[in-house]
Amino acid sequence: MRKLSLTFFCMISALSAFAQRDVAQERMEQIFEEAKTPYKYGLVVAPEDNHHKIDCPTVFRQGDKWLMTYVVYNGKGGTDGRGYETWLAESDNLLEWRTLGRVLSYRDGEWDCNQRGGFPALPDMEWGGSYELQTYKDRHWMTYIGGEGTGYEAVKAPLFVGLAWTKGDLSTAHEWESLNKPILSIHDKDAQWWEKLTQYKSTVYWDKDKTLGAPFVMFYNAGGRHMETGLKGERVGIALSKDMKTWKRYPGNPVFAHEADGTITGDAHIQKMGDVYVMFYFSAFEPSRRYKAFNTFAASYDLVHWTDWTGEDLIIPSKNYDELFAHKSYVVKHDGVVYHFYCAVNNAEQRGIAVATSKPMGRSAVRFPKPETKNRRMLTELNEDWKTWLIDHSQPANTNSLQRNNAINCQLPHNWDDYYGYRQLTHGNLHGTAMYVKDFTLDDYQSRKRYFLRFEGVGTYATIQLNGQDFGRHPVGRTTLTLDVTDALRQGSNHLEVKAEHPEMIADMPWVCGGCSSEWGFSEGSQPLGIFRPVVLEGTDEIRIEPFGVHIWNDEKAANVFVDTEVKNYGKTTETIEVVNKLSNADGKQVFRLARKVTLAPGEMKVVRQHSPVENPVLWSTDNPYLYKLASMIKRDTKTTDEVSTPFGIRTISWPVKRNDGDGRFYLNGKPVFINGVCEYEHQFGQSHAFSREQVAARVKQICAAGFNGFRDAHQPHHLDYQKYWDEKGILFWTQFSAHVWYDTPEFRENFKKLLRQWVKERRNSPSVVIWGLQNESTLPREFAQECSEIIREMDPTARTMRVITTCNGGEGTDWNVIQNWSGTYGGDVTKYGKELSRKNQLLNGEYGAWRSIGLHTESGEFEVNGTWSEDRMCRLMETKIRLAEQARDSVCGQFQWIYSSHDNPGRRQPDEAYRKIDKVGPFNYKGLVAPWEEPLDVYYMYRANYVPAAKDPMVYLVSHTWTDRFKEGRRRATIEAYSNCDSVLLYNDMSDGKVTFLGRKGNNGVGTHFVWENRDIRYNVLRAVGYYKGKPVAEDIIILEGLERAPCFDALYQEAKPVLKGEEGYNYLYRINCGGDEYTDSFGQLWSQDNLGYSRSWAANFEGLNPYLASQRTTSDPIRGTRDWTLFQSFRFGRHQLEYRFPVADGIYRIEFYFTEPWHGTGGSASTDCEGLRIFDVMVNDSLVLDNLDVWAESGHDGACKKVVYAVAKQGLLKIHFPEVKAGQALISGIAIASANQELKPSVFPASGLKASELLSAADRNWVAPDWSWEAADKELLEKTPKELLPEDKNARASVAYEAETASVKGTFTKREHRKQMGVFFGKGKKNSIEWSVSTGLAQIYALRFKYMNTTGKPLPVRMQFIDSKGVTLKDDILTFPETPDKWKMVSTTTGTFINAGYYKVLLSAEDMNGLAFDALEIQ
Repeated sequence: MRKLSLTFFCMISALSAFAQRDVAQERMEQIFEEAKTPYKYGLVVAPEDNHHKIDCPTVFRQGDKWLMTYVVYNGKGGTDGRGYETWLAESDNLLEWRTLGRVLSYRDGEWDCNQRGGFPALPDMEWGGSYELQTYKDRHWMTYIGGEGTGYEAVKAPLFVGLAWTKGDLSTAHEWESLNKPILSIHDKDAQWWEKLTQYKSTVYWDKDKTLGAPFVMFYNAGGRHMETGLKGERVGIALSKDMKTWKRYPGNPVFAHEADGTITGDAHIQKMGDVYVMFYFSAFEPSRRYKAFNTFAASYDLVHWTDWTGEDLIIPSKNYDELFAHKSYVVKHDGVVYHFYCAVNNAEQRGIAVATSKPMGRSAVRFPKPETKNRRMLTELNEDWKTWLIDHSQPANTNSLQRNNAINCQLPHNWDDYYGYRQLTHGNLHGTAMYVKDFTLDDYQSRKRYFLRFEGVGTYATIQLNGQDFGRHPVGRTTLTLDVTDALRQGSNHLEVKAEHPEMIADMPWVCGGCSSEWGFSEGSQPLGIFRPVVLEGTDEIRIEPFGVHIWNDEKAANVFVDTEVKNYGKTTETIEVVNKLSNADGKQVFRLARKVTLAPGEMKVVRQHSPVENPVLWSTDNPYLYKLASMIKRDTKTTDEVSTPFGIRTISWPVKRNDGDGRFYLNGKPVFINGVCEYEHQFGQSHAFSREQVAARVKQICAAGFNGFRDAHQPHHLDYQKYWDEKGILFWTQFSAHVWYDTPEFRENFKKLLRQWVKERRNSPSVVIWGLQNESTLPREFAQECSEIIREMDPTARTMRVITTCNGGEGTDWNVIQNWSGTYGGDVTKYGKELSRKNQLLNGEYGAWRSIGLHTESGEFEVNGTWSEDRMCRLMETKIRLAEQARDSVCGQFQWIYSSHDNPGRRQPDEAYRKIDKVGPFNYKGLVAPWEEPLDVYYMYRANYVPAAKDPMVYLVSHTWTDRFKEGRRRATIEAYSNCDSVLLYNDMSDGKVTFLGRKGNNGVGTHFVWENRDIRYNVLRAVGYYKGKPVAEDIIILEGLERAPCFDALYQEAKPVLKGEEGYNYLYRINCGGDEYTDSFGQLWSQDNLGYSRSWAANFEGLNPYLASQRTTSDPIRGTRDWTLFQSFRFGRHQLEYRFPVADGIYRIEFYFTEPWHGTGGSASTDCEGLRIFDVMVNDSLVLDNLDVWAESGHDGACKKVVYAVAKQGLLKIHFPEVKAGQALISGIAIASANQELKPSVFPASGLKASELLSAADRNWVAPDWSWEAADKELLEKTPKELLPEDKNARASVAYEAETASVKGTFTKREHRKQMGVFFGKGKKNSIEWSVSTGLAQIYALRFKYMNTTGKPLPVRMQFIDSKGVTLKDDILTFPETPDKWKMVSTTTGTFINAGYYKVLLSAEDMNGLAFDALEIQ
C-alpha cells in the first residue's frame, strides 16, 4: 500500500509539472486591482493589557454573524509566557468585534500542553463567496500549532500540527475536542528537509475536484535549512488527506519559498478567483524590502506552481500600530468591499488584529493599551494636569495667592502667547511672567537612584522649585535644561513650581521677539511665554550617562565609527564601572561591542573615548535611511545599571566649499544629491511655537507629502522630534541656532555660547544633519562667529571634514555664507536664476519664495515682477525657479523654499495673509505654502506634482478650489490649469466621460511644468480632472463653479448620499446650528440657524475692537460626499482652545449631533494618499470628554460627511461645547444639533424663528449678529492690500527714539557728510576721538541702545561705551566691538544693562583711534 501511494504521488508530480504554466502578468495585475485594500481602518481586536499578544486571524461566517478565531499569547516578551491559546470573536459588520471566549485552551499533561494556536479548516474558497466553514462527518475542523515548549511560538522546543473538531455551535465559545497526538511532526519518517526545525501555521481546504489526488489539501509553513545552501528560513508546503486525520506530504515540497537567509514565507491563505487560485501570504526579513514584514500574494492554476506578484505589496507597515510588522493575511470580500485582516505589531511589540479595506470605512476606536517602557531608566512624563496663571506685576506681591484664583488647567506644551500676535499690531505679542504648578505622585521612589528634571523648552527664563527647594533661575529658551532634583524629591506627593518669564527687550539670549526692536533684522517671529515643550522626570543609577552624553560619528570614508560617552558619578563613593557600547544593525545583529573600565571619584565626570572599524556598512541615504542602534551601557559588577539607546546612520557627505574642486554639487555617500529643501518656522495658529508631538508628526507628514528632501529649521532650534523623523525618513537637515541677533554684552556672549553647546550636543548624532546654521542674515562679529564655529568643530569633528557651518545672506567667520536669491520677489530677473545659482558664490540657495494672499487669483499669463500678489503669480514664480534649478542640478547643491507655513512676524505690519477681510490677521510673513491654520494653497499642490512620484502617491489638483467664482460675471472661455504627477490628465466639463464635455488630454512635460488647457469653452458648472498613470485612472479632482449652467450629469455627485442630517425619530430638536454659515433649510425641511455670537465665541472676541469672527471661519465649494446637503458642510468654524459654543437648556440628558468634514487635506489625492494625523482634536461638553482624538480625515476621508452622536448631561442650565486640546492642526466643526427626548422642551435662546439676535446681545456685539451680520456678505468682502488707515492703532509698539550723529557732541578728527542718503559723522586719523549723545528716557525699564554705524577699516574696532546719568555717575562701562562693513550702514546693539528711571542721560563712545569709523544715529528703545 505504501508503494502504491508513493507511485500515486510521483504520478501527480509528473502531471503537475506537465501542466505547469505561469499566471500572466496581466492577470496578476487584475488580481492586485481586485484585492488591494489601501484604506487602513485600524485595530479591530487588541489585548487589554501588556501581558498578552493577539495574532493569526481567521474570519468566517455562520448565518448572519461573522466570526473570527485568533491566537493569544500570554506573555510580555518572547520567553516569559506559556504559549498560544485560541479565542473566538463575533461581528455584525466585519469592523466591530466582540470577544466570546476560548475554543482551544492549555491542557496539562498532553503533547500540546502549552501551545494551542488554531486555524479553522474547510472554508469556502470562492472569492466573494459565503466564507462559511464546511462540515465533514458532521463536524467542523481545525488544525493548530501544538507543542509542549513554552514562549512565543515555543522558542525552546519544536512545534507540530494538531487536529481539533467540534459538533457544537460555531458561534459559541466552547472547548473543541483534539487528537492526542499531532497529525504532522518534524519527527515523522516522511518529514522533509524544509520542516526539520519546526512547523507553524496550517489551513486545510476541501478541494472536491481532487486536483492533487486527495480532497483535503493542507497548506502549512515550517522552518528548516536548505539541503544544499544551508540557508535557514520558513517555506510553504502541502500535505494531503482523504479523511482529515491521516496526512501525506506532497513530494514536491516546498511549493513556495523565497531563498534568502532568515527569510520567512508563510501563513498561506487560499481563495479562488475564477480559474486562478490566489495565495495571500506574508513574508518577513526579505532583503529586497526596507520594512520587516508585509503581506502580498501569488497565483496558481494547479495549487502547486505559484507565480509570485512582484508589484506593490498589499499590506506594509505604515501606521503607529503596525510600524514593526504588518503581516499574516486573511482576506474576504463582502458586499463589494474587500477586508484584509492582518496581525499588526508596533515598535513596543504589542500585537493585535487590524483590517484594511478597499473602500474608506472610517477609523477604528480600538487602541493598544499604553505600552510599558522598556528602559533601565525610570521615565515619568509630567505634561498633564498643570495649573497656570499670569502674574500681574502691577499688583502687590502679596496678592499672588489671589492671582492664583485665576489659574486655568492646561497640558504641556503650553504658550500663553496664543493669539496676541495676530491683531495687526507691530508688537502685539504677549510678554510677562506666568506661574506653572503641578502636583504629582511618585510611588516607586528609590533612595539609591538619582532623579533629574528635564525641560525641553521654556520661554524664556525658568525659576524652578520642587517641594519648596529653589533650583535657581535659568535661561532656557529653545534648548534643554536638566536639573538634579534628587535631594528635593520624595516618596508620594510632590509639588513642582515653575516661573516662566518672557519680558520685553531681552538682550542676553539668542532668541528674542521681533516686536521688541526697531531694527529690521530682528523681525523674525515671536518667542513663547510658558513651558512650550515637554517636561520629564528621569530616575537613573547614581553613576549615569549624562544628558546627550553619547556622541557617535563616523569618518569621511565610513570605515570607522567613534563613540564618546560622558559618564558621571553622583554617588558618595569611588566606583569602578565598565562602559560598554554595542552597535547593532536594523535586524538586531551585533556589529561591534566596545568595553572599557573606568574609575570615578564622587562627583567626577569623564569622557570615555572608543572606536571601531566597520566593514561594508549599509549607508544612510535619502532613498534608504538605514539606522543602526547604539546601546550605551554602564555595568557595575557585570550588571547593567544604566543604558541609553541612540539611532545612528553611517554616511559620508561632501560640500563644494570643503572640496574646492570646481564641482558645485552636494555629495551623499559619494553620489550627487540635489537638495529640494524647505524652511519652516515651527508656528501654529493659536498656539505659536508650542508644538505637541502629534503636531510635529503632522507637520513632518505634510512636508514629506509635498516632496521635499531637505529641511531648514528657521531660525532657531525646533522640537527634538523633528530630527528623529528626519533621520528615519532620509530628509537632509539644515539645523539653525538663531536669527540676526547680536548684543555686544558679556551676558549675551556667555549665554550664546552656553546654549550653542547644548544645541550641538542635542543634534550632532543625527545623520540627517548636514549643515550647522549659526545665524541667518548674521550680525555676529567675525571673530565671535569664528569662536562659535570652533566650538562646533570641537564638539563635532565631522564639522571639520564633512558638515559645513554657515551663515545665510550675511555674516563672516563660518565655512560658508549661503546666499539668498529672491529674484522675481525683490527685483532681479528670474529667467537668469539657473545661471545665477550655478555661480561659484551661490550653488546653494538658502531662501527663495514669494508673497501671496490666499484666495487672491489672477488669470494665467507671463510672470509680472510687479504683478498682483496672487496665488497664481506665486505658483508661476516658484515653478520657474524649480524648472531652472532642476536644469542646473548637475552643477549646484540645491535650494530651500521660504516658507512652508506662514508665521507671525512682529516688528512689521503685514496683515494680508488672505484676500477675504475676515481672514486678515498679522503681522505674518505671508509666503507660506500653507496658511498659518495649515490650509494648503495652490502652490503646495504644485510642489506635490513636481516632487512626489506618481508611483508612490498619484495626485491631480485643479486650479483653483478657492477661485470658484471665476465665471460668475458671465464669462465662458478660460485657460484651465492643473497640477499633477501623473503621466497624463483628462479634463471634463461634467461628471461623465462623454465626448461633448471632454476638454482634452494633456501629457506630463516634466519637472517645472504643469497641465494647461488654453482658451477652452466652459459651459457647465463642473470641472473634473482625471489623472492617468501607466494607462490607468488613479486620481481625480473636482471643482464646482459658480455662475454656470448645471452639468447634465451633476446628480452623479450625489450617488453616495445618505440621510445624514435627518433628525432621529422620537427626539425634540432644540437647536440646529450651521457653524460658520447663515440660516439654512436642509433637504428634510429642517431649519439650521445662523452661527453668531449668540451661540459661539472664538479667539478674537477676547480683544476689544476686533471682528469677533476674525480668522475662525472658512468655506469650501467642493462637493461633499455622503450627503445632498452640501451647504451645511461647506462652511465651518475652525480654532483651538478659544473656540466654543454655548446653549441654554433645562437640566437633563441631551442627544448632541456633531457634523464635520475634512475640507483641506487630501484634495486631488488617490487611494494611496494618507492624511491621517494631520488634524487631531478633542471635543468636550461641559468639561467632559465626548470625542477623543477625533481625526475627521481618518473617519470620512477628504470632503466626506462625518457625523458623530454623543449624549451629555446638562447641569446649571447650560451645554458648553468646546475644544480644549487640539493635538494637530485646528479643530473644525460644520454643524451642531441638540435634541431631547422630552417633547415639551423649547430652546431658551434663538429659536428657529422669533426673537432676533440683535435684541438679545449687548450693544458692543450687535453689529456682529443677525440680521446685521451675514457670513455670505463677509465671504464677499475682499481686500487685496490693507491700507494703513484700516489698520488698528499701533498701541503696543515699543517706541524707538533716534538721535542723529550730526547733533551729537563730537571730538577729535571727523567730518559730517551724506552717504547712501544718510548724514553721518566720519572719523579720520587722530587721537582721543569721541561722540556723545544726550538722551532722555521715559518709563523705568531696561533700554536697548543701537548704534547705526559703518566700519571701512577691514577689521573690527573696539570702542569704549559709557552710559552716564545726570549726576555724572557711570552706570555702564563696556567695550563694544564694531565689525567691519564694506560700504553699508549696520547696527551694533547693547543695553543700559539695568533698569533706569525716567530722566536725562549721556551715551559716550570713545577710543584712541576711530579712523574709518562712522556713525549715523543712536536709537534708544
